[in-house]
Amino acid sequence: TMASSRLGFRLAACLLRISEARRKYIVENIATAALLERNGQKYPEVSTFSIFSDQDYIRSVITVTASINELGNSLLAASLEAFNSITVEIEGGHSFLGAVNLSPIDPLSGVPGDE
Repeated sequence: TMASSRLGFRLAACLLRISEARRKYIVENIATAALLERNGQKYPEVSTFSIFSDQDYIRSVITVTASINELGNSLLAASLEAFNSITVEIEGGHSFLGAVNLSPIDPLSGVPGDE
């Protein structure tokens, strides 16, 4: 927001879409992985804003907000947890690309759109 811009924060958000919704603990583990560094300490500039799960389509969206400097590491950790936790099997008629379906990144504050 305006205050964070003045303080020099460069923030972005990612809507990390994963192929899991029925096992809540797996979705929560992936969200937690986005928050933690390799040493288990919480990234100071990363938070999970929301988690939405759709049981019918077997998908969840985890909104991760972070400084632009930490977002990549955070998403990598969450994606690795997803790849290690989710076995994609053909169920029903929804399409999927894998354990992680999509990870669009949107600038929030202090980050030009072309960056």
